[in-house]
Amino acid sequence: MVRDMIREHRNNVWVVRTGYCGQQETTCLERGFISFDPNLHVMDLFGNELMDMKQRPQSYKRYLHFGDKYRDFDQKFRKEFEDAIKDIDYSADRPEMMKKMQRLNGKLKKFDEEVKQFDATMRKFDEFERKEQMKKALLTRLSSPPMAMLDTWAKDMMHFVTDIKTYDIVLLPIMCEKRVAVGRVREPYQYREGKGILSHSRRVDWHDTRVPFENMFFGFDDILKSESLITLLEGDDREFGLGIVVDNTF
Repeated sequence: MVRDMIREHRNNVWVVRTGYCGQQETTCLERGFISFDPNLHVMDLFGNELMDMKQRPQSYKRYLHFGDKYRDFDQKFRKEFEDAIKDIDYSADRPEMMKKMQRLNGKLKKFDEEVKQFDATMRKFDEFERKEQMKKALLTRLSSPPMAMLDTWAKDMMHFVTDIKTYDIVLLPIMCEKRVAVGRVREPYQYREGKGILSHSRRVDWHDTRVPFENMFFGFDDILKSESLITLLEGDDREFGLGIVVDNTF
């Protein structure tokens, strides 16, 4: 009877990916929502820039300038040290040598303080430069994103806001635990300002939250690798999703 009711109602079945790290999925399950975060798409624009930033030493400019400063000091200090010990009478009480050594020791301490100040300044400079590089990349990429990515963004947003209907079935992959949660949509799209990861969301009644990935239909892995975050299931895949609902008397 339940199977017939569901088939007659012709509910759609959707796979909705809400995040990558698990926090967003967990919040959805605990609060009874399904959410959509367009920012997940934005990160894909900066793959090359982020990898370049990751591989480049964060303090490369600082060490570059520090090396020049150290070499300059080392050359001057070596010459001054050689001059200081030249023509010293080692048989005497060596007061002259002691004074020169104290003066050189003072120079070392002063240089150490200069290096610390220089290091702090260059650290701020490196941070500022990295931030400016990222801002430049943001402006460049966001002003002209690839058309294919714009199509994906538009389609996902349209699906989440208007195409997913009340009573539709949603399958939420819990990526970090390799399981799927199954729920039924209970209200239209809502924008809730200031609600963080639930700002763009729809209320959902979650039922079975522990369906293993390996128990899903053939091709489910391909959906998880898709550029789209929201996928409408059709044919046998849709029937499989409805079958989960029926088998659990949802």
